[in-house]
Amino acid sequence: MNQQQLPNWAYRYLERLNLTPPSTASYEFLELFSKRHLSILPFENVSKLIYSTRNNSNGYYIPSVEEYVDNLFKYDFGGTCFVLNPYALQLLTLLGYDCYHVRLGESHIAILVQLPDFPDERLYLDFGSAAPIMKPVRFENMQNSSSFGADDIQLIPDDEQQGFYRFTRFRHGKFVNNHWSFNPNIRSKVGDFDEAIHKSYSKDAVFMTRLRVNLFQFDKGRTLSLINNKLTITTSDHQEVVLKLKDTEEVESIFSEEFMLPNLPVRKAINILRDLGTDIFHVENS
Repeated sequence: MNQQQLPNWAYRYLERLNLTPPSTASYEFLELFSKRHLSILPFENVSKLIYSTRNNSNGYYIPSVEEYVDNLFKYDFGGTCFVLNPYALQLLTLLGYDCYHVRLGESHIAILVQLPDFPDERLYLDFGSAAPIMKPVRFENMQNSSSFGADDIQLIPDDEQQGFYRFTRFRHGKFVNNHWSFNPNIRSKVGDFDEAIHKSYSKDAVFMTRLRVNLFQFDKGRTLSLINNKLTITTSDHQEVVLKLKDTEEVESIFSEEFMLPNLPVRKAINILRDLGTDIFHVENS
């Protein structure tokens, strides 16, 4: 697409990622886009909790792309899969990439990309799974792994469903889970997830009952993962440091000094969770 035709939100989105529009839809730009996305925009449910207070008539709130991009700057928001991946796909489409959504399990949306350089395969992208998909994964060509530090994701052919692949997670070399599967030939649209999105805002849903933020800091060789008041820092050599945060002030300090996301309104999210019945300082983390 001619750069002059890009809408303002697309330029601002690229600005947040410290990128400029590519001249062509290349693998190299897609890999850089992936790394920047994972290291700048957090996987987080702070925004989801705040959006939950603005439910529309359908029972949930999804920001417009303009509001989404504004909040990348204003609040250091990222999001969960239902926001991160659809808007990444919108931007990549404007930049000339041939891409579409696929459904993993009942509640996850990801992106497949087709490039002229790889005419016989699709590439897997995912910015909303708190996983190190730091490059386009060539899962149909057996280059089906993407890893960082202790975390390794493999997209493995499903033995029980022909044509399907399983999103398989390993940590420290040990199997964690493979609950999600997808068929690359079945295209999905965001509207196909209306029911799943609605359920994700239920009071007992996973991201309505805990505080969750994940960020990959490739330049520092580490991953930051917060679940409620437990912060886990995992380095690229598989070392882990676990910190228990004692109060809201300490949580805010961690986001300013470690995550480098000083505008993320974690205090507001903590208060919303408390109103919903979860005190993040007095629950078991998982």
